[in-house]
Amino acid sequence: MTRLAVHAEIIKLARILKVSEQQLLFLQKISPESLRQFRFAIIELLQDQQKARFRHLATWVNWLPNGLNVFMVKRFLDPLIVAQIAVHLSTENLYRIAKKLSAETLAEISVHLDPRLARELLVYLTTHHIIEIAQVLLQKRDFVTMGRFVSMLSDEVVQDVAQIVEQESDLLEIAFYIESRERIDHLVHVIPKARIEKALLIICDPAQRLVWPKLLALMSHIGYELKQELGDLAVHQGETVINAIIQAAQEDQLWEDMLPVVAGLSAQAQHYVANLPALRQVDIIQSIVAAADHCHLWTDMLVVVNYMQDQAREVVAAAIAQIDEQVLHHIAYASLLRSQWEVTFDIVGRMPIEKQRQCRKILNVYMQQLDAETYQYLDALLDHYQIEVH
Repeated sequence: MTRLAVHAEIIKLARILKVSEQQLLFLQKISPESLRQFRFAIIELLQDQQKARFRHLATWVNWLPNGLNVFMVKRFLDPLIVAQIAVHLSTENLYRIAKKLSAETLAEISVHLDPRLARELLVYLTTHHIIEIAQVLLQKRDFVTMGRFVSMLSDEVVQDVAQIVEQESDLLEIAFYIESRERIDHLVHVIPKARIEKALLIICDPAQRLVWPKLLALMSHIGYELKQELGDLAVHQGETVINAIIQAAQEDQLWEDMLPVVAGLSAQAQHYVANLPALRQVDIIQSIVAAADHCHLWTDMLVVVNYMQDQAREVVAAAIAQIDEQVLHHIAYASLLRSQWEVTFDIVGRMPIEKQRQCRKILNVYMQQLDAETYQYLDALLDHYQIEVH
């Protein structure tokens, strides 16, 4: 679960229920996938409540002349009502009506239209028509609606729409609300690299503080290969950019989102980031360690610590030592999964004697289940790092 993905879902849900985001904060501990399913279930429930009535109205729409339908949509029918009727119309009939409507009217209807039902209609609409609708939504700052539909557009149309979005901050806002997360990678590749670099620099602009989490969300939601590519690109922007990202993640407590990003960087970039002065600050390391333990990210954490030098490792060891014994079980299991025993023992060796003894007891349980060769390897490491037994 990521805090940013949950936040995006809560915003979308609040919009459907017509309540404030603050009224839904009790949902923050639910996974984004569950919230998304819940949101779609509410949409279907709301549609089902009046399904018979809207189906009946759709029958009349199918029977009436197209010109009269267009007139009624323009003059008498609320956009919400039109969106509900549209569910029961054929794509061809929808298109015949849609092509006679203004971009402003279609934009108002799209706010209420279930994006899962609009995929075929978007194929019928011309690029010019889609761009006009996008311009209206952009003027209204309706990034939620734009994000819901953008993943359904072809690459060519996405490129054309991106050209009318002049501000990189607006591109980040749209990406934050994209409905299909697996499409984000593809969409990022469609956007010119120069614009991605400009988007990264937003993190250094205090005037755009509210957009910073949207940039971090983009970096956390993309796939492994693109995460490495974008992360390395951020590193190439210099220490100022990376420090700004670290500070933003710390201020908003977004390490559960950002730790996997750091762990996915290239070896050279990880070494650079892991040894920045910012990652030797006690409060930041404590937050990262807490996120790693709470969100089961110790495999990622150990990858990052592996690149840290002595001073940073001392801070990590001190932070871990302040957490209860259960954290040692989590670290031992992560070490087993990733074979990161050397860095783990190095960290344990920097802890107080009592913590070392606790760790040794936990390790004894694991070591009894290992083959002879691995047992001897770990036993030698324990001696090398002088982990206390008694």
